[in-house]
Amino acid sequence: MTKKCIHQIILLLAVVLMIYAPSLSSARPEYAVKESRNCPYCHSAQGPPQLNDVGVYYGTHNHSFEGFVAAPKVSPTPEPTTEVEIGVHMNTWDVGLRAMATIFLILLVVYVIRL
Repeated sequence: MTKKCIHQIILLLAVVLMIYAPSLSSARPEYAVKESRNCPYCHSAQGPPQLNDVGVYYGTHNHSFEGFVAAPKVSPTPEPTTEVEIGVHMNTWDVGLRAMATIFLILLVVYVIRL
């Protein structure tokens, strides 16, 4: 095997690992289902894995909200005029990373074909 072929195999393995890495390090949807809450309830605006105060409390108290008292809000927000149904969408990060890895894999195949 030539050195170029070995580099191509290593690169291909790295891309395949990138495709499956998000499934290995994904969030825990069972917590969201168990508590009937969405991701932003425990995670900060920057998204997983950064936790807000609620998420830190949940993690340090045996994954339970028992005894949790929310801090009062400084400025009250107006009540919504219409009801909006919010579902638990846990696969957003996973799908985005897999799509990016798939695009890289396609580019790699095109690159290898052109060699």
